[in-house]
Amino acid sequence: MQNAPKPGDVSLFRRIWKVARWVLLVLVVLYVGAVVYSIPHVLEKRKTEEVVARIHAQKLIIENVNGEHLPPPPDPAQVDATVEGIDANQNGIRDDVEIAIFKKYPNFPLMRAAELQYAMALQTELTQVFNAETWIAAIQEKGRGFGCVFNVSNGDAGYPAKVTEVENLVRNTASRKEKHSELNKYRTSFKVLSGADCDVNSW
Repeated sequence: MQNAPKPGDVSLFRRIWKVARWVLLVLVVLYVGAVVYSIPHVLEKRKTEEVVARIHAQKLIIENVNGEHLPPPPDPAQVDATVEGIDANQNGIRDDVEIAIFKKYPNFPLMRAAELQYAMALQTELTQVFNAETWIAAIQEKGRGFGCVFNVSNGDAGYPAKVTEVENLVRNTASRKEKHSELNKYRTSFKVLSGADCDVNSW
């Protein structure tokens, strides 16, 4: 016949179990806290991947250059009311900028295409960057747009003026200039994209 546990043994077991319960509770709380803490990071990582993919996927198409979907002049009261502005035809280029480029180059489709592409990249930079990864993607596409203007200009001395005229069209208000300056906090090293700079380069 087994001996009944001694009162001292029962008391020791209870003390051990009491401590163990607290340890388990602390571990559970820490685990739950870690999971909850990681959720925003997981969501931001997913959002970042989606936006980076969207930035690189957005390209100028021939219809944009030909003016097949050229938007009507935007409402002057709304055109500069926000950083984003108005993009009625949803091609990634602000409507007032798109119209201005068409007026500037009605008979020079190659330069029109180059400036539209650069304008699209500048608009992306202002509206879709929220961390270092999205900044890199936007700057890479901006570099392609810059390169396209350079290539269409044949690298002549006048190409900086063409780059500047697009930048002035896109960053034409204090709020847009301020937004552009704020993006410096995301600056980091990056690789230049390989391949052709121009999305559209022939007719």
